[in-house]
Amino acid sequence: MKPLQKLLILLFCFILASNHKEASAQTIYTVTGLVTDARTGEPVPFASVALVGRRVGSLTDERGRYTISAKILTDSIAVSSLGYVTQRQFIDRERTTQAVDIKLISGGASLQEVTVRAGENPAFRVLRQVRKNRVINDRKRLLAYESDNYVKTQVALSHVSDRMRRNPLIKRINESLSKHDSIIDSEGHRLLPILVSESVSRYYYRDNPQRKREDVRKTRIKGVAVDDAGLSSQLLGGTNLVSQNFYDNYIPILGKDFASPIGDNWKNWYEFFLADTTQIGDHICYEIQFDPKRPEDLVFTGKAWIDTTTFALCQIETHIGNGANLNYVRRLTIEQELEPTMDTTTGSSGMAGWLPTKIRLLADLTGVGKQSLGLRAEVTLRSSNIVVNKPHPMLFYEQPIEPSDTVATANEAYWHAVQGSLAGADSLNKDDLKAREIIDKLRAVPAVKTAEGIGQVLVTGFYKLGGIDLGPYPYLFAVNTVEGLRTRIGFKTNDDFSRNWIFRAYLAYGTYDRQFKYGGEVNYLFSRQHWTLAGVKVANDLERLGLTPELIGGNRIFYALSRFGRYRGAYRSMQKELFFRTEPVRGILLTATLGSRTFDPIFPFHYRIDPDMGDLSPLKSTIFDAFWSIEARLARKEKYIMDGNDRITLGTKRAPVLTIRYTRGLKSLGGDFNYDRLTLRAQQSLRLGPLGRMTYLLSAGFTPSTLPAPLLFPHIGNPTPLLTNNTFNRMQFYEFVSDRFVAIHIQHKFEGLLFNRLPGIRKLNWRLVANIDALWGSQSKENQDVETFKPLPGGMKPIHFGTLDGAKPYLEVGYGIDNIFKLVRIQAIHRLTYLNGGPNGIPISPFALKASASINF
Repeated sequence: MKPLQKLLILLFCFILASNHKEASAQTIYTVTGLVTDARTGEPVPFASVALVGRRVGSLTDERGRYTISAKILTDSIAVSSLGYVTQRQFIDRERTTQAVDIKLISGGASLQEVTVRAGENPAFRVLRQVRKNRVINDRKRLLAYESDNYVKTQVALSHVSDRMRRNPLIKRINESLSKHDSIIDSEGHRLLPILVSESVSRYYYRDNPQRKREDVRKTRIKGVAVDDAGLSSQLLGGTNLVSQNFYDNYIPILGKDFASPIGDNWKNWYEFFLADTTQIGDHICYEIQFDPKRPEDLVFTGKAWIDTTTFALCQIETHIGNGANLNYVRRLTIEQELEPTMDTTTGSSGMAGWLPTKIRLLADLTGVGKQSLGLRAEVTLRSSNIVVNKPHPMLFYEQPIEPSDTVATANEAYWHAVQGSLAGADSLNKDDLKAREIIDKLRAVPAVKTAEGIGQVLVTGFYKLGGIDLGPYPYLFAVNTVEGLRTRIGFKTNDDFSRNWIFRAYLAYGTYDRQFKYGGEVNYLFSRQHWTLAGVKVANDLERLGLTPELIGGNRIFYALSRFGRYRGAYRSMQKELFFRTEPVRGILLTATLGSRTFDPIFPFHYRIDPDMGDLSPLKSTIFDAFWSIEARLARKEKYIMDGNDRITLGTKRAPVLTIRYTRGLKSLGGDFNYDRLTLRAQQSLRLGPLGRMTYLLSAGFTPSTLPAPLLFPHIGNPTPLLTNNTFNRMQFYEFVSDRFVAIHIQHKFEGLLFNRLPGIRKLNWRLVANIDALWGSQSKENQDVETFKPLPGGMKPIHFGTLDGAKPYLEVGYGIDNIFKLVRIQAIHRLTYLNGGPNGIPISPFALKASASINF
């Protein structure tokens, strides 16, 4: 299961649901008071008074008086004014009206001189100094750092329309909840909580070489459709969601790159206003407000507070507006508070860079349409006990791949201590405790349990039944010209069955060929830390030449759809494999395989047993291949989490993934041929800032042996109307076969680079995409001589495989519009070479429009 799938299940559970009934009245809380100078007693006019943790506040009038009205209170207010120390004062969250007077103490601090050039925005000088002093203030200057982290995550359904309230599911939910089961946010929206979690961890970072480790010490989770505390603690218990560094030029959020307001390109993206100087903690800061020059761009609006002496970022509040070219996001807020760290390694106790000590991320997500159901997620992180520039040995960072079994063990005394120290004011408050009670009631509703099961099947493809997962559902049915109606049932075991033994099996049947197909696999997992397992698998099934799951890179949907329609290149195959896989060093995965496979075509195909005899050679159609192979996969900085017995990759953060495999076929193992085969594969995603994102897949293969075409490299064509990445979308199935090749698939997403600047189009949030697919390949004369053109018994003409000219590449280019209705992508594909007609008389159309659908932010 992918990392975001757990949260997606939460949406599926209530996709037709809504919140409870509207409140008949909303309580308004009022705080009034007087702000005065502590020494003279004189009123302080125009002082800023705000609720701590909320963007609700006001200014004092000429007499120093203020009034704050809010739908919900925090536990304190903060008062600040130029020349005074910021003062915080406790307030009673339960009282509807209260008077709180504040006495401010003179700060006595002097500011650095600011020189403003004629005609220049005064904020520019401050921002230039921020970039100049980055080498001193950025956390990246640290050799290493570590900290204790407290993370609280809350997820709730929001923005429920009247139409949704009439849904039968929500009616059952309303019947189970009382009118007191209500949580209202600071903006007056009624929320239905579905997840509340707390986690404590120790985070370690080392630079040069970069290594990270996070030990999740304790977690407690209460949620709907969240059963696996181990997986949830890995997803929700660390710094993965809240690790943005605003000193970087671009901030990655939801798979997009947002321009930083203090990055190198700040002047190109933002309008700035130097508002005032104020005190943040112990620091006198410039307050700089920033707004996007173009609201459709991937940028922020908000405020930054810059220290007046070091020009370090002390605090920042950023918001993403509704105009940004971003799907399914009503609002997204990131708030950070940073503090300088002290380097005690040299005994000088000097400043060593600034680290965030408090981070808050709030996201309001929505579906398609203005009236769709919303999902609100809020993550709060607090860091303390920070130690810098004391790196651990390299082996220390090779942490266990999953937390220990005691992480989720209940321990109220532990949490009481955490709330009194590390968590502080961010520990579970009154609303959080109420949310846990509501979640318990929701999980007891039978309709909710049913919705959980449906959501699990839709998202994962499997239905969990105790220790067995039934599925996957995309393979359940297919209709094609060989099998007729194909039905398939399958299962796999999960960690409830065993944490070491893993069983997989399926059975399929075709109504036309009236044959059973089957497959089975048994694995034993020796080590999760070094991902060491051994297994054996057997499969007897109908396959299509060039479209095995291994060749298409595990694209489950494309593989399932390839079983529909006219089934060209079909063959029956019996595969047997014994394999061993291990990761001795993090990032290097080794696999050794011993196996065999049969090729029994049901399309007209024969090959020459003795090519030197030409047309006099005996012919044969079947192939028995026996082989061994060894594969190395190198993925630097790749991070994993564990979901039961499955290991899920979180990606490599821009580092390439390299795979090299050597295969040796042997007659001594019972095969028909001796041969050598070498294949290489590299793939990577590149962030190009304002130019968008580029992904590429580079593959190559070579075999010096003389073999029939099915044992060479049939290239993956895709004549279907479905657009599929990393295939040749204007090539027929098995149109070309090579014994040596190099292929490159490049896809670039320009995001809103062009369309955001076109009047009338930019409001549609369309995105420009482009691709180029190229293939250089050839066949030796010896391999071409293996193919026969001699009519088969009965006069049938044999299938012919095309051959590429080594000096002339096969080339496709494409361009299109993505994000139509937030789902659809339409792409034009042009085939630029080999236009004279394909093998076997199949006409070639050099142009096609293809479509695909995907959910992307």
